[in-house]
Amino acid sequence: MTTQRKPANDKALSISPAQLEQAFIDVSRQRRYFPADADIWHLRRHWPTRKIGLLAEIRCGDYRFAPQHRLCKKNGQIVHLWAAEDAVVIKLLSVLLQDKLTVSPSCVHVKGHGGLKRAVTQIQAKLGEYCFVCKTDVKGYYQAIDQYTLLNQFADQIAEPLLRRYCYAIVRRTVEAGGEYRDIEQGISRGCAISPLLAALYLKALDDQLSRQPGHYYVRYMDDILILSKTRWQNRRAIKVLNQTFNRLKLKQHSDKTCIGKLEHGFDFLGYHFSRHALQLAAVTVSKHVETLHRLYEQQIRKKASSAELAKVLGQYRQRWRRWCTAGLGDVVKPAVFWTERALNADLTDPCLSAVAN
Repeated sequence: MTTQRKPANDKALSISPAQLEQAFIDVSRQRRYFPADADIWHLRRHWPTRKIGLLAEIRCGDYRFAPQHRLCKKNGQIVHLWAAEDAVVIKLLSVLLQDKLTVSPSCVHVKGHGGLKRAVTQIQAKLGEYCFVCKTDVKGYYQAIDQYTLLNQFADQIAEPLLRRYCYAIVRRTVEAGGEYRDIEQGISRGCAISPLLAALYLKALDDQLSRQPGHYYVRYMDDILILSKTRWQNRRAIKVLNQTFNRLKLKQHSDKTCIGKLEHGFDFLGYHFSRHALQLAAVTVSKHVETLHRLYEQQIRKKASSAELAKVLGQYRQRWRRWCTAGLGDVVKPAVFWTERALNADLTDPCLSAVAN
């Protein structure tokens, strides 16, 4: 059955100066470490005079997005960067769409849906009620999203033609590299304020269907999907729904991150390891932490930092990481911390790193 779209609305967008100012503050904070020749500094200098005209352009639909810039980081990673002014407008639009787009409560990465730590706590509390698990990950989720399907889903919920036009321009974007321009016809942009909301919308049909099925517990964090089932038959039925939805949306599962079977074997999800025993941190979470510690140690050695400076930098990082591990988990966190310390100290073979760890 097809969804009937809302009637179009030709009115100008209702945007307050305070909303635009907050979007500018958020983007300025995100780009505060950008180089001196970045366009964010030009925008900040001229913002008092530019914001009035920018607000009028956005409201009446006259604003036009510039092509993204294709940049290569020092580590070889390729990124597509929006212009500073475009980033402010996209941040503003993401705030407007937060209340207009309807996404499933089971999609916990969306603001107001609980977040990662609440999902971890709920999963740990629900494990005793279920016997089977299906955990998977969408392979290259952002790049795999079909733009035509996404824009149709967006138009089904959003009546304002100006919002539809802006969303179309953001999704069907153009990238510039060395004077060459290329239209992007597949996927959505990474590092874009509106992308997490669009990613939540794209799999809404799967979220709604699996959330309503009896005998299941379903949760999704971006492209990480978890289904808990009481019986083997219910697990197979959920997997069938999952595969059918992926085929329809032209998505593929990440084979290395897919786990199907009994709960007794345990599984990793959202950085933690779940089983019939106490909650633990996933082995990959600990190994990445150790790898980051070694990288920070090497960076400080190249800078010829003193022992006190080295201990301060590594200690601050470990303190932040420990806070992330324990925050929002309540009573289930103590076994995880014990397991983390035991595994971490076993991997820190460098005497300097061992001293920092202790």
